[in-house]
Amino acid sequence: MNNELTPRERVLLALAHQETDRTPVDFIATQEAMARLKKHLGIGEDEAVLTHLGIDVRHPRQSYIGPVISRHHDGSWTDPWGVRRHSVPYEGGAYEEILRHPLADLDDPGGLAEYPWPRPDWWDPSALRDRIQRLDQETPYAIALEEFGDPGGIFEISWYLRGMEQFLIDMIEQPAIPYAIMSRVTDFYIGMLERVMAVVGDRVDFIWTSDDIAHQQGPLVSKQLWKDLIAPHHERLNKRVHQLGCRVMYHSCGAVRSFLPELVGIGTDVLDVLQFSAAGMDPLEIKESFGNKLVFHGGMDVQSLLPFGTEQEVRQGTRKLIRILGKGGGYILGPTHNIQVDTPPENIIAMYAEAGSLTPTVQSARTIRTR
Repeated sequence: MNNELTPRERVLLALAHQETDRTPVDFIATQEAMARLKKHLGIGEDEAVLTHLGIDVRHPRQSYIGPVISRHHDGSWTDPWGVRRHSVPYEGGAYEEILRHPLADLDDPGGLAEYPWPRPDWWDPSALRDRIQRLDQETPYAIALEEFGDPGGIFEISWYLRGMEQFLIDMIEQPAIPYAIMSRVTDFYIGMLERVMAVVGDRVDFIWTSDDIAHQQGPLVSKQLWKDLIAPHHERLNKRVHQLGCRVMYHSCGAVRSFLPELVGIGTDVLDVLQFSAAGMDPLEIKESFGNKLVFHGGMDVQSLLPFGTEQEVRQGTRKLIRILGKGGGYILGPTHNIQVDTPPENIIAMYAEAGSLTPTVQSARTIRTR
């Protein structure tokens, strides 16, 4: 009889703060980093790479079926929120940059009623259901729905619409405007949540929300502004997630230690990123203070250790994270953000090999390649 845990069982035990046969693992990377990893491994499909690395979580997405995305003569496009973007190349890949904030000239929150907001039915949850069913035919994985925080959460989508500088000024000078924009964005996310959970709710393990509210040295906004203007919208979304029987995972880069009590208070179940290179982000202190209140997700440094460390240093860093954050359960190992294209594939493999998730197929291929 095979008593090995399935990936989903392993994650669910971690979410229940119980130790498992090994620490569950997750994976996120840019397309360019994934392409480099596939070439290194000699594997042609993304799913096959995830299987070989032993990744326990999958991030399927709904299909967009709304109005045709507007493409402009200069190569830019207007996304479903009305934000105009373009692609900016860098060595090895490209990133998106905003060209136009459609609510930049808004001077009265009453004007938001006339704005052409996206509708939840522009996305098709049936495609998501079909993807999960195909996965379940092979192995039941934990399912994270990241569309509630990618390409931006409530605060971020709102400043995409308004412009970040103006949005931050508004929070001081005319707070009714940012509050009203975030309320509209939250309405959208709750509408999408209700649609998707009606179709796949029994197979979703956490809703991945986000908002970067800190930089590497401290908060982007004061605690009071966050509590007054941003937190109420996340609390409303989190409450609906819990009512629908699911968990909330919240992502923020940076020095978020001072926000952790309040994030717990508004219903955060899983904290993502854990950027321990940021000020005040001590993994041992955070585990001791919040390990019985939060599950932790991420932690592996994508700025320095993964791209620039040796394989042995990556293994040492992985062991440290598992020893501290995995004690007593409640930890899912993964990168702090998308793994970037400058990360050696050998270091990615070293992380998962040390975690004990790497399959014999990959370990054998890795041994052959380095002889």
